[in-house]
Amino acid sequence: MAVEAAVAEAGLRIVCRHPVSLTPSEVRFLWSEYTDGAHVLMLAFLERYLGDGPSEVLLLAGPDAFEAARRVKRAIRSRYANGPFANLIHTAERRGELARQANHLFGRCAACADPFVSDEPLVNAPRPAGRDFRREVDVPGLVESLWPALQSADPPAPAPHRLGGRAPESALYLGADPAHSLDSTVTAVWSALPGIALAHAVTLMLYAGRVGGYPIAVGGQRAVSRGHRTLIAHGITACGIGPAPVRHGA
Repeated sequence: MAVEAAVAEAGLRIVCRHPVSLTPSEVRFLWSEYTDGAHVLMLAFLERYLGDGPSEVLLLAGPDAFEAARRVKRAIRSRYANGPFANLIHTAERRGELARQANHLFGRCAACADPFVSDEPLVNAPRPAGRDFRREVDVPGLVESLWPALQSADPPAPAPHRLGGRAPESALYLGADPAHSLDSTVTAVWSALPGIALAHAVTLMLYAGRVGGYPIAVGGQRAVSRGHRTLIAHGITACGIGPAPVRHGA
């Protein structure tokens, strides 16, 4: 299989492997940077992504195993991932995160239960918070409705939101901003684009984060400028104003 081949190519070997089925409480424990109320969208997506079926945890060993495992993750994601919820593979980015996750996932196995230790904090720093959208929508239902498109081999490009009834003069572009969370970015997009449905805001944000600069809205110059100012006010820096995309056949 692809993962096993990538592990071998990185000079690592599989010491132990365990099937796991993660509960919502375990998702919150393992991904400690997300909290109820501040990251309702991310947690709902993670629960759907990680808790929908069985997963497998691999314990790897070899030279510089921590960095080599991260290279395995990047290799697999570059080949197969279509977005943050089609990653297929997870590896800790920090040694403290590794200790927290591995001690929980491997602690029940006598063969690999030696505790992982780290001089880094075991709890990840909180990610930027967003709006509690449970007041607006059924969040699990929203995730379920979007899931097939997010898991497709080639997720379709969502149409930009239309600002006003005038012919589009310019467009508001959004890119990936690693300083923000899914919830904080969706909150900014939802606030910047009056009248947009939350599902549309989510798909625009995820698509823009995957492909880079993408027009999330089109409209008159004043409306686009207002949207841009709102994104900036929310701390979004990977955004800008540009020409409206030309429609095919126009």
